[in-house]
Amino acid sequence: MANLAAIIPAAKAPLEVHEVETYKPGPRELLIKNEVIAFNPVEFKIAKLDIFPLQYPAVLGSTFGGRVEAVGPQVTDFQVGERVVVSKRFGVVGNQYGAYQRYVVVGDTMVSKVPADIDSAIPASLMMNLTCVVGLFTERLGLDKPSLDGSAKAKGLGVLIYGGSSSFGGLSVQYLSQAGYTVITTSSPKHRDFVSKLGAAAVIDHTLEPDSLVNELVAEGPYDIVVDTISLSKTVAVTARVLTAQGGGNLYAMQPAFGPETLPDGVKRVFEPWSDPLYEEKNRGLQEWVIHEYLPQGILWGAITPLPIEKISGGLKGVNEALDKMQKGISGIRLVADPWE
Repeated sequence: MANLAAIIPAAKAPLEVHEVETYKPGPRELLIKNEVIAFNPVEFKIAKLDIFPLQYPAVLGSTFGGRVEAVGPQVTDFQVGERVVVSKRFGVVGNQYGAYQRYVVVGDTMVSKVPADIDSAIPASLMMNLTCVVGLFTERLGLDKPSLDGSAKAKGLGVLIYGGSSSFGGLSVQYLSQAGYTVITTSSPKHRDFVSKLGAAAVIDHTLEPDSLVNELVAEGPYDIVVDTISLSKTVAVTARVLTAQGGGNLYAMQPAFGPETLPDGVKRVFEPWSDPLYEEKNRGLQEWVIHEYLPQGILWGAITPLPIEKISGGLKGVNEALDKMQKGISGIRLVADPWE
């Protein structure tokens, strides 16, 4: 049962495939035979831009799906052979927890069983961002959970989701509109048809020149909540102006500024790893609802629409290609790879 991993040997270095140990799970851990890696844009920033300090050599990767190979002695909810998808907690240290390998260790909390006849790549592509969506909107901001049967009543609260064709953005639009909130979002013309089916009240063309884009977004407001799912300097410049036009407020972002940032008076960038609230003991019920109910049932019932999936060829040797693609910029798709290919 040899284990291979795509390892980053030093900061900003290309990843290399090497044989590594096959790990043993701890008392409340599982060992997963990894069958699909789902790539997240933050991973190219870690690998290529060195935005977070790491101990090298390192095995990166946060989200994956596979079959339970072994369980620790205190694990009671999972059995060998079950198909699961996993999202690693931000900041967890140890190469055994990185997704860019064939066998991965995970704690027994943020693990969701995959329904029969569902391709594991689908929930794997959703897992990380969906937990972040729930952590931000329901735990931190106190908004209602959605109703899978479409029975939610309309609420008098408006939300701007900048970046509706991103994974976080598209899931946010669905989550909030299903809960009865009025959502305005943005998209390029290329992805407008897809985004327009997710439940937003309006989809604004983000390729407009900045002044026109700000004017159109302001005209659809005011907003009780503004979220920038792209969170780059050029998008923050737009969303901050929208907030300024309505008197300022918090700008919820997907990443910190990573450098000096000047925002208009009254506007504050707010960021934390948005899945973190689900690890807090007081939110155990919310976490269990996400991973055991909303994710699997939402997929089965068609309430959650995933982005189209593009498979990177070459298995672990293709991880560098995936990182390159994300660095160049992708929109409207999720990248996955088969570590056994």
